[in-house]
Amino acid sequence: MKTYRSTRDLLSDVKRLLASRDVYSTRISPLERAVEILHAGRHYFWIGIYLVVGDRVVRQAFRGPVPPCHSFALGTGNVGTTGQTGLVKVVPDVSSDPTYSMCFVETKSEIVVPIKLAGHVLGVIDVESDQPDAFGIHDRILLELVAEELARFLTSRGKFLVRHAREKAAEESSKTPQQRGQQPASERPQPERMKAAVGDRSH
Repeated sequence: MKTYRSTRDLLSDVKRLLASRDVYSTRISPLERAVEILHAGRHYFWIGIYLVVGDRVVRQAFRGPVPPCHSFALGTGNVGTTGQTGLVKVVPDVSSDPTYSMCFVETKSEIVVPIKLAGHVLGVIDVESDQPDAFGIHDRILLELVAEELARFLTSRGKFLVRHAREKAAEESSKTPQQRGQQPASERPQPERMKAAVGDRSH
């Protein structure tokens, strides 16, 4: 069962992870380990980290149900819009938000936080809840502080991750539309999850 951990404790764990000598010692990406810390420490239904690659935001890590889409155009949905504007967006009720595009029927509220440094948006943290109005000031503070740590990491020791995301995107762009539509087996939504997902659009 999940426990609710304080902002200070979670931020400390993320900082320790990103500063550790062995941050690349396992096959699990530092971004995957960061979302695991946040997902386990808060009652989040879904959390993902995306990086801006060209004119799209591309998912690099997530915890929760497998989403039906992997990348979104800048300016599309809340994830793509935050990736473009660099502004935090808190949505207490997704059903009343015209920018939100449903991926999970369970989602009731959302917060999207940019990962940016000196005004340059590097990526986005997207968090969704199955409860309405789930994100208060403590969640916003936590996610903004984590985003700051990630921005510093991605422009220093984590540059490799940004480069890898760009190389992978270039590789994907060289594939046929049919090949690009094939998700890795580990990310293919289960039939019941596909029924719960609507469309193939961004959050």
